[in-house]
Amino acid sequence: MEKENSIRLNIGPVHPAMHGVLKLILDVKGDTIIRAQTEIGFLHRASEKIAETRYFANYYPIMDKLDYVSALNMEILYASAVEKAANIEIPARVVYIRTIMAEIQRIMSHLVFIGSFGEDLGNMTGFIWALRERELLMTVVEKISGGRLAPMYICNGGMFYDFPQGIEEDILKALSTIENKVNHEYNAMFTKNQIFLSRTKGVGILTKDMVKKYGITGPIARASGINRDLRKVSPYLAYDKVDFDIPLENEGDSYSRFVVRTREILESIKIIRQCIKDLPAGPYKAAVPWIIRIPKKDTFVKQESSRGEMGIFLVTDGGDKPYRLKLRSPTFFAIHALEELLVNIRVADAFVIVASVDPVMGEVDR
Repeated sequence: MEKENSIRLNIGPVHPAMHGVLKLILDVKGDTIIRAQTEIGFLHRASEKIAETRYFANYYPIMDKLDYVSALNMEILYASAVEKAANIEIPARVVYIRTIMAEIQRIMSHLVFIGSFGEDLGNMTGFIWALRERELLMTVVEKISGGRLAPMYICNGGMFYDFPQGIEEDILKALSTIENKVNHEYNAMFTKNQIFLSRTKGVGILTKDMVKKYGITGPIARASGINRDLRKVSPYLAYDKVDFDIPLENEGDSYSRFVVRTREILESIKIIRQCIKDLPAGPYKAAVPWIIRIPKKDTFVKQESSRGEMGIFLVTDGGDKPYRLKLRSPTFFAIHALEELLVNIRVADAFVIVASVDPVMGEVDR
């Protein structure tokens, strides 16, 4: 009888409120969702299969297009896997520059989240503000790499270019502006806004048990009280040489997911400032030939991307290309929780919950 009185809504895959090409299939009774399904696969580009046809050094452009909002983190992850498999030791300067670039990209990604999250709640001003601040770092990335959305900056053994002269001052200036905006303007725009609070607090509660059930990691898990961040529990790059905190909330609602990411921006600023202060001199790239051959072995590397634990499983057979490559996407696991999170809530809240998950479908449809 319940099914007879319900209607089915197909939202997406091309829809203003969908983040990327994600499709929701909702059975709605009145304005309450009684059943939800997520449908993926609209952006599949055979990214993993393509790796088998490319030299190890030629796969970086594909990595850029996975989590395209956090492309540098994808490049660094792949480089780490190749370097681990090939026993390539990277110089100390590379370690620090990669840490700086990873955290710059994390800030940029979280700013996109803040802006799009606000826009999905009808706050267009917040969206414009967030992109305004993101552009400061986008300009820095362009000065360093020559690229913007897809920087193509990382390579086997290091980076294509060293930091240009004076870029450290540009980075620090941009960070000071962003820190001030987050602490004051964003605070007033969001956390002191009663409409924003009423739309997010208590909405889309993800319990610790659900986090474990779906294998969710990253800011979403930390918003539900799971104190786990690979930068702390399994340090890589220069994360064991800097001091920073892991933002943690316990409510597990959409508001908590917003707060965790906002606080992570401030922690990333702390990390970058320390890395710039301690940035060592030396080469920006190890002496690695363009075409390399890696002995037969299995290699797995995971790192803390902007959306959680991103893993890469690399199988080599002695050739100059990957034999197999498999990716572990944090968004893939998170969006499956939507089928439970979106039940028994109002349709208007569905868009808030989806936005709070911060999905990027490029890393899901791979």
